[in-house]
Amino acid sequence: MPSRTIVANELATVLRQISHPDRIRLIQKLRVGDQTVNEMAAALDITPTRLSQHLAVLRTLGLVEIEAIGQSRVYRLTQPQLALWLIDGIDFIAHRIGRVSESEVAQAKRLWALDAVEQRNTAEAA
Repeated sequence: MPSRTIVANELATVLRQISHPDRIRLIQKLRVGDQTVNEMAAALDITPTRLSQHLAVLRTLGLVEIEAIGQSRVYRLTQPQLALWLIDGIDFIAHRIGRVSESEVAQAKRLWALDAVEQRNTAEAA
């Protein structure tokens, strides 16, 4: 039984840390590929300083890693399936949120999927 307790505690820690709306959006943005702080800040309408703070939390958990490429620092998810897991979680919570309609949930999922396609197309064109 102690191993279940350890796993449950670790999962609770991760869920607590990713539970901020900006971090969820950040994880979804990183799902589409490697990005700099300025790219993500502009796309998410978050100041670079605030975004860096969120990235630091995710790096501490081992969910995000950083790579220096020339003068730039590029961030990526260490486990991209986390972003997909969060999207799947939308279905779980959708019925609990009376202020969000099914069409709004579907639209959010579509937009995140389109972000991934657009990022791939941009990367292939470069």
